Amino acid sequence: MGKAQWLVVASLAFGASAVMAQEKGSVYIMPYVGSSHLRIDSGRVYNESETFRIDSLKLGATLGYRAPFGLLIEVGRSNSVHANLFDEHGDYELTEAYGAVGWQFEFADGWHIAPRIGRERWDLNSDHRVLLDAAGERHYGVDGWDNFWEVALMRDVNSVFSLGVNFKDVDEEFGHARAGEVFARFRF
Repeated sequence: MGKAQWLVVASLAFGASAVMAQEKGSVYIMPYVGSSHLRIDSGRVYNESETFRIDSLKLGATLGYRAPFGLLIEVGRSNSVHANLFDEHGDYELTEAYGAVGWQFEFADGWHIAPRIGRERWDLNSDHRVLLDAAGERHYGVDGWDNFWEVALMRDVNSVFSLGVNFKDVDEEFGHARAGEVFARFRF
């Protein structure tokens, strides 16, 4: 490359770095509500041979950081509760604490898609049914660590507020959990 070409490349690189320096990352909080579908595999509930499929209400919040170039770093916590009002032995609760990384892509005016992967610590508890851990021991609650993936579609309402939907999927040690959520994201 000649001197003129190097000068053009250096000028473009300097200009791009100046633009990126002007744009700052943002911290955000994202409360959400949704529906969670749990599948507890056969052999995971004491004296039950069938697979349990449970729909539950999910509430949670995420705290995150978005870098100027699109990188997302998040931590959060959620509770999914299935309360069976007509069966005293049918209540389950799944608590998840997690961390995730991902990327936010802008694809239209104010629209974003954000795929993420992460790791979570989960606790599954039952009010009366005895759950079995991986070793076959009986407990009213089991816990563990598992990986997950999720993807969000959101629309900016203004410069600090976005609304969106999220889908999360995780193969848990006890079976499977997936959730659909509606969220509001507040940047500051």
